[in-house]
Amino acid sequence: AYARWVQSYRDLPVLINQWANVVRWEKVTRPFLRTTEFLWQEGHTAHETADEAQEETLKILALYKEFAESVLAMPVVDGQKSESEKFAGASRTYSIEALMGDGRALQAGTSHKLGQNFAKAFEIQFQGRDKTVQHAWTTSWGVSTRLIGGVIMTHGDDSGLILPPRVAPWQVVIVPIPRGNWKETVLPTCEAICAQLKAAGIRVRLDADDSNTPGWKFSEYEMRGVPLRLEIGPKDIEKSTVFAARRDTRAKQALPMEGLAGTVQALLDEIQSALLDRARAFRESHTSAATNYDEFKAVMEGRPGFVQSPWCGSAACEADIKAETQATIRNIPFGFEQAPGVGCIRCATPATVTAWFAKAY
Repeated sequence: AYARWVQSYRDLPVLINQWANVVRWEKVTRPFLRTTEFLWQEGHTAHETADEAQEETLKILALYKEFAESVLAMPVVDGQKSESEKFAGASRTYSIEALMGDGRALQAGTSHKLGQNFAKAFEIQFQGRDKTVQHAWTTSWGVSTRLIGGVIMTHGDDSGLILPPRVAPWQVVIVPIPRGNWKETVLPTCEAICAQLKAAGIRVRLDADDSNTPGWKFSEYEMRGVPLRLEIGPKDIEKSTVFAARRDTRAKQALPMEGLAGTVQALLDEIQSALLDRARAFRESHTSAATNYDEFKAVMEGRPGFVQSPWCGSAACEADIKAETQATIRNIPFGFEQAPGVGCIRCATPATVTAWFAKAY
């Protein structure tokens, strides 16, 4: 299609985003992470120059990182993949790598600078400004429903999901406490507060189903990961307060009904920030450094998280490390060039970069 669309430099750039279902015949499937069929968002672009393609590749990687951290509260390491780990046919592959709660890494998104390889294979040519026939410079990039698995494993606990407020379908659940003629007393107040929160743009659910007890509802919405629960009973109405319970810390407090929408929004923002801070602290506490191979192998026992180590750039060393420890290079983060004179952990020859290793999904 691109070969038909592109005839001149005036037709460039071509920037296509699509959502698609993909089938892959995985030998071993894992819910969300590796499934036979999954949904992804992917982009395919064609550019006039190599510099434009490089700029697009890094722009999308930065966008993915911003989304992962600001919306999903999932901190990621952005950097370049090794030659062995890059996308087949690409000139460079960049990725964002997240650390899950069990100490394994997860490739959360990729952005590929494809060079002219695919343009030559599919004859995507155009007449340049100098009247010569040239091949386009292309990119591709994508994230998938794997991000759902990433959110689950970054924030969840033994009670179920913990969802960041910015991505939670329900940010708040209101649970009436049935006492006496609660449908005439408590329920109207709950409905008024629900309407007030909705008017403020907060995604809220009022659960007035009297076939389940409040205790059952507390457990249900904890499992579903709703960030904030508001409990309202006769005594709360007498005090003009609501009882709030956070999902992330399980902290509870009484909130005044006056100005409740603003208070709830501030709490949701606080929860969003706290989840990112907690996940980042977990990653930092599970990131270590190893400067020789014996130390590296010792650290890699179990699931230690990220291990930063000097690497010479040799595919043979990388393959040996993977075969002997199950650890792979997740990426070489931006700004982590290796200091002169430091030896590769595997072969001791001068290292060129600091690579981040981990056992990964």
